[in-house]
Amino acid sequence: MPAQRSFTIHTAPPEQAGVDADAKVQVVQDSFMPLAFVAPWLYFLTQRMWLEFIGYCALLVAMVVTFWAIGLPETARTVIPILVSFLIGLEASNLKRWNLARRGFEEAAVIVAGSRDEAERRWFNERASRLAPTVPNYVGAPMPSPSAPIFGLFPEAQPRPRGFS
Repeated sequence: MPAQRSFTIHTAPPEQAGVDADAKVQVVQDSFMPLAFVAPWLYFLTQRMWLEFIGYCALLVAMVVTFWAIGLPETARTVIPILVSFLIGLEASNLKRWNLARRGFEEAAVIVAGSRDEAERRWFNERASRLAPTVPNYVGAPMPSPSAPIFGLFPEAQPRPRGFS
């Protein structure tokens, strides 16, 4: 059995969804992203996260200029970018969610599943069952007799004396 992961389902706004709203559903896995750790710039470009890419490039330039200006030793100049990449790998899914929210997508559900495909299947199956009209099945159901006591929160009204007793 594969490890269970959590996924968030994001639906497009109605004006953006067009005719086929199901094709615009985005599934984001909530986990560490190895590609975002190894090559953040490539991850941002493949996910079409343009503002994040520009921010990452600006951060790199600022780090290089700062390191050069204060004369950091070689080990620090190596370790700090690795730690920044590790942080980006940890927060890549949150950056993706932020990007989708900025574009008008709404978070519709959180699903725990073994894979992305299973999360999609569960989302569409649950949504289809929720949208399908329900027809009550009265065939074969026993009818309660009128004299039988009713258990529950709202029994049939019966007159009783009022006041203190």
